[in-house]
Amino acid sequence: QILDFSRRAAPKFAQLQINRLIDDLSLLTRHKLQAQRIELVRETDPEIPELMADATQLEQAFLNLTLNAADAMPKGGRLTISTHYRGNEDGKEPTVVLEFCDTGKGMTDAQQKAAFSSWFTADKTAGTGLGLAIVLRVIEAHGGTITIRSEVGAGTTFVLELPVERHLPDDGDTPTGPR
Repeated sequence: QILDFSRRAAPKFAQLQINRLIDDLSLLTRHKLQAQRIELVRETDPEIPELMADATQLEQAFLNLTLNAADAMPKGGRLTISTHYRGNEDGKEPTVVLEFCDTGKGMTDAQQKAAFSSWFTADKTAGTGLGLAIVLRVIEAHGGTITIRSEVGAGTTFVLELPVERHLPDDGDTPTGPR
């Protein structure tokens, strides 16, 4: 993961169904989450359009968010992963919105501000501190945004927005996206 982060590989875009990626992530993490008494809830909108995205990079970002949520719930809890489509609202481009919402210990304002910097870790005894920096890099490489909503003692939600139509850097005039 550290080597991948340092290489800053450009995404390899292809048609991708986000909900299928969430299903695959659920299978990948189910044993760890069950062992930690964490209930995984998926609330996926079946009408989500396909995106032009790099499945491997997004899978890594989603895995990092899931593992961070598990770390924030050492005594168990619930992780809800939801997806929904946000159409042209207020003149903004359509996006797919993903939320990773945990019932963990939450983050202070200072932790939220530092969360995406390299080497940040809420638990100084474990982890490299690169997980959220990688998530940010991947989401930005896909033209998306990520925000944090958190309250100490009440959990954290990471909100990711990915554009439905993607303009590739080598051909900025030809939009790609759902067909």
